[in-house]
Amino acid sequence: MKKQLTVARAVEAAGILFELNSGRQGVLAMAERAELPHASPDEEKKLLREWYAFVHAAVLYGLMVQAPNIVVVEYLRATQDILARLGFTPAEATTFVDDAFRAYVDPLIRTRTEECPGVFFRRLSGKEVSEVPPRQLAVISGVMAMILAAVLDKLEQYEFMTQ
Repeated sequence: MKKQLTVARAVEAAGILFELNSGRQGVLAMAERAELPHASPDEEKKLLREWYAFVHAAVLYGLMVQAPNIVVVEYLRATQDILARLGFTPAEATTFVDDAFRAYVDPLIRTRTEECPGVFFRRLSGKEVSEVPPRQLAVISGVMAMILAAVLDKLEQYEFMTQ
């Protein structure tokens, strides 16, 4: 029997999924493994924001697949709070949603998950997938696929109550 979650608990669980898959140390370890630039404060900030955008979109996608619309809407409403905890100002959060987050949501809602690494590299380094070293592409594509699968698998374990 699946564990039942209220809308509030479902949004909380989605926030936890975001946090688990976007922790600074984990992202930096992935960047090290993929040999992505992250040594300077600006490089790290750009990398983290890009990764936050992907993970936030991945969690939203998982909710869209597994949960009722009210949970999706409430998770989107929680975006400002999630970003505030990461140090985003309200203006930065708005820019993040309109730019980076949207860049990943578009292919995910079209179920074109394979486009996410291309979005990532275009936005992070201005390179097309064909210009990215195979090791970098393999690491980032693999981690993205694992996160999408993990989010979907975890959310599938719940039954979402709408009241």
